[in-house]
Amino acid sequence: MQTNCHTISYGTSEIAFNLTYSDRETLEIAVYPDQAVWVTAPDDASLTDIEEKVRKRARWIVKQKRYFGRFEQTKDEFEYISGETHRYLGRQYRLKVIQIENGEKETVKLKGQFLRICTRQKGNTRHTKELLDRWYRNHATKKFNERFDLCLQNLQKYDIPTPELQLYKMDKRWGSYTASGKVLLNPDLVKHPTYCIDYVIVHELCHTKYPHHDKKFYQLLNTVLPDWQKRKHKLERFS
Repeated sequence: MQTNCHTISYGTSEIAFNLTYSDRETLEIAVYPDQAVWVTAPDDASLTDIEEKVRKRARWIVKQKRYFGRFEQTKDEFEYISGETHRYLGRQYRLKVIQIENGEKETVKLKGQFLRICTRQKGNTRHTKELLDRWYRNHATKKFNERFDLCLQNLQKYDIPTPELQLYKMDKRWGSYTASGKVLLNPDLVKHPTYCIDYVIVHELCHTKYPHHDKKFYQLLNTVLPDWQKRKHKLERFS
């Protein structure tokens, strides 16, 4: 998802920061393990004053970003073989790939701490990946529809319209609200906890009223989901 991002100059480089507003009296600057800089400002703060305060803390921000940068990890590269760890709804499961006879049905099932993949082509890791991806997508469809309906119910008093929900694979986004009035959710989101799924859904539903990441959008998001920043950072940290 896109964020309301601003930048300030610092020496020969720039510092990007995400800006939100709340009814707090003072400005808060936070740097998170993903190196994202978040600024929470009072509702009546001007952008000029905000940028000036961020500029005054620029040295500290750069120091924090460098510190967290030391712990960066590359994304998992799966081989789709027995023993690997894969996630579903925030929990980790061990992959167990089982060879079956040609006449038997191929299945993917959760059993205890294992994701059991019964396949007629155990040595074909591409086929194993296809089976697992299909399982994730089927479960994402069911889970997303369930949470989508519940989130809409909880937002009824804010006059949120009912957009169409669609699964759509995206490289760098968990969700999107389109100009045609659809909410798109990345099927990979089902690997994360339910409260993270709810955050993405609520974020996109808020866009049905306010398409841009402006002050009104964040005021609504802060009202309907006060802990949304914690959910967002949890999602990004384990992405």
